[in-house]
Amino acid sequence: MLSKLLLEHYGLEDKLELLDSHFGTEIYRCGQYIVKTLPPRAGDLENEGRVTDFLLGHGIPVAKLLKTNQGAYQVQTSDMKFHVQEFIEGETPRVNTAPDWMLEKMADLLGKMHLALDGCEPMKINFGEDLFRKSRAKRAKRHYAKKLREAKKQNDDVLVAELEERVKHLRRIAKFRIDTRKLTYRNSHGDFHIGQVIADGENLTVIDWTTACRLPACLEVIRSYVTAAPACADGEIDCEGLKAYIRCYAKHATLSAYDLQMMPCVLYFQQILCHYSPPYSNIAETYQPLFETINRVMNWLYEHIEGLSMELSKEALQ
Repeated sequence: MLSKLLLEHYGLEDKLELLDSHFGTEIYRCGQYIVKTLPPRAGDLENEGRVTDFLLGHGIPVAKLLKTNQGAYQVQTSDMKFHVQEFIEGETPRVNTAPDWMLEKMADLLGKMHLALDGCEPMKINFGEDLFRKSRAKRAKRHYAKKLREAKKQNDDVLVAELEERVKHLRRIAKFRIDTRKLTYRNSHGDFHIGQVIADGENLTVIDWTTACRLPACLEVIRSYVTAAPACADGEIDCEGLKAYIRCYAKHATLSAYDLQMMPCVLYFQQILCHYSPPYSNIAETYQPLFETINRVMNWLYEHIEGLSMELSKEALQ
């Protein structure tokens, strides 16, 4: 079926090789191209095509999407949608393995992306006021507390431990007050982390713009740092390393004093509400390393978030 659609809409006849499959998404190699399929309601591939073309026009290294014979960026059926993009030579670095040069280049590239995308029409907002409300955290806490009671009745010790940890974090973030009106929102990638770059020597290309949106800039800065920096592999956020990453980013796009102060809170709140949910045994192998890093970082933030926020606030004064 997919091969027939590729021939019909793109004129491609190369053999398909499945590279990865997770969360209803399948990624294939097709000659010099990558074919990505998604469920019918997932993502906005037309928007991804427009965004990547815009970025390529501004010198940002991204994978170019091919247009169909009808001039669209996607093909959609009742069962799926898919697009075709150029294959980028290189390797995807593993979580928390970025050398110093890569950390610097990732921060620099993120700043350039944000600066360039300021010239786009505002995208849909993700992680807005509706997410960062205390009531949202309290509702989630009640939901997981109910699941916890059920898991205890079933004597599922592994799930009980996972749910107890989630409820603990939800109690913590329910005390936060994040004023989204003071946060800097920018058009962005939507899910920028080390797994979204391909390295060919010291050249980086940013892939997977399916979730491009408008979001708190500080979220992508800290999230990309903690998933890339070797110093964060055990969960502890290296404050000096993060500051250096922020300075590199800030050569192109600015963050306010409030962005810096709230950066750890925004990450903590967003990840606990949107992060992989228990049971964790259902997480695809592809995402296990990312999940494990984020989980360790959340546990570290539970104890140290005030100190990190204070240190980042000092950065704003320099």
